[in-house]
Amino acid sequence: MTAAQALQVRAARLAAAQSSQLGPSGAAWNLLRERDIPLEPTPLDRQPSAYVQTAWREKTYGTLAVAGLTAAVAGPSLFLRLRWLAPEPRPAITDNDIFADAAALLFPLNGVDAPLETMGDERHPVQAWHWRAGAGKPFVLNATGLGTATRFAHHPVEVADEWANGQWSVVFSGPLHESGVALTAAGSIPVGVAIWCGARGERAGLKSHTPAWITLALP
Repeated sequence: MTAAQALQVRAARLAAAQSSQLGPSGAAWNLLRERDIPLEPTPLDRQPSAYVQTAWREKTYGTLAVAGLTAAVAGPSLFLRLRWLAPEPRPAITDNDIFADAAALLFPLNGVDAPLETMGDERHPVQAWHWRAGAGKPFVLNATGLGTATRFAHHPVEVADEWANGQWSVVFSGPLHESGVALTAAGSIPVGVAIWCGARGERAGLKSHTPAWITLALP
């Protein structure tokens, strides 16, 4: 078992009224335990593009080694906050060669398991909640393998972000029973984390990520 597989993030139960305190720098987060999540660069040989494999063979990417993850349930919704150092933020796409910072949470749709390294397969699809700086709304997509993502135009997932003191704080939230993922109270579900550093030109499969699922325990 790897260190990532052994990691567990336990969501705290908060009063429904405290959901208003769960913004990126909300006071309720100070009452909860943040877990350090180790990250690694995605393997270059798993990039679906042969051009990317060749062009990036001598380049550095995926250097972010850790991110903080905190979880809470308030009322009917799950809140997940990611925090990581970003001394050179890229808050938006402003030109063809400018890439925004981004982050994503990945879940197996069945709530049990799916191959993380390939973003699922035909029998075990996954869902990603994807934030990109400057986009306003998050993207939600399902995948059954690398290069198979299908994006949803309508979904219940929300996101709020803040950059301050050299770091990003991004809060994802979604209803426990209506998000399309098997998120149920008093259970657990695997979750994966991915973060893109725009200043390093990271996009698509070039990123820092969890090499194995983390266990998210729900109250």
